[in-house]
Amino acid sequence: MTRSLASVLLLLHFLLVSCSSGAKVVTIDVQAAKNLIQTDHAYLDVRTVEEFVKGHVDTAMIINIPYMVDTSKGRVKNPDFLKEVSSAFNKEDHVVVGCQSGVRSLYATSDLLADGFKNVKDMGGGYMDWVRNKFPVNTPETKEEL
Repeated sequence: MTRSLASVLLLLHFLLVSCSSGAKVVTIDVQAAKNLIQTDHAYLDVRTVEEFVKGHVDTAMIINIPYMVDTSKGRVKNPDFLKEVSSAFNKEDHVVVGCQSGVRSLYATSDLLADGFKNVKDMGGGYMDWVRNKFPVNTPETKEEL
């Protein structure tokens, strides 16, 4: 499956889920997200493990559960996403969902709301906006070569 076809299918899935669930996705900007995760919200990073390892939001309560995974057929929705999130969070927990640019987190937040999560918010702009605003990040330490 091509990436563009996968994107179209993901968009159709999002529209179907958002139309069928009664809950509306609330998207907040990175400043609001920063304020929430510095108080009582956990941060759910839905990027791939490889993206997460290269750098992520620096906060005490952060979990990486990819929304999309790479397969031999291309990038597809993680079939265990909801199960993995349900193992990490209760449906009443306050969670900010973020990704690289704000697209995957929007879909993930919609899926979580449809699954009964009550207090999840989408971080618009994603990690790219977070970095652009010079907010704290956690990146691997660069080692100088001898």
